[in-house]
Amino acid sequence: MLQKDDHRIATMEALEALYDKPYGPSIVKEIDHVNADYRKFIEASPFCALATAGPGGLDCSPRGDAPGFVRVKDEKTLLIPDRRGTTASIRSAISSAIRAWRSCFLFLASAKRSA
Repeated sequence: MLQKDDHRIATMEALEALYDKPYGPSIVKEIDHVNADYRKFIEASPFCALATAGPGGLDCSPRGDAPGFVRVKDEKTLLIPDRRGTTASIRSAISSAIRAWRSCFLFLASAKRSA
C-alpha cells in the first residue's frame, strides 16, 4: 500500500533517481541573447510572460496581442508595448529585474505560427 507522501520528490537525490541529467539541446537553448531562431519564434508568438525574482519576491507578468507584438530590436533588447491597465504589473516585473537581474521570458506560439 502506498504511503501518502510516496509520490513526493523532496530531495535532489530523489529527482535524479527519476530523471536523467539535462544534456544537448536542452542545455544549449539557455542563452543570454536572442539568436536568429529565437527571433523568429518571438515574432510568431501572440503571448509572453516576463518572470522575475527580486528582493520583494517573485513576479510574473503575462502579455498577449497579435503575433509580432514583441519586437526584437537587437540580440539583447526586446520592445514590449505598454498597454493601458498593465502599468502596475509590468512596473513590478521590471523593478524586480533591475534589483536582482534574475529574469526570464516565456514565449508561446502555435505550431502553425512558429518558426
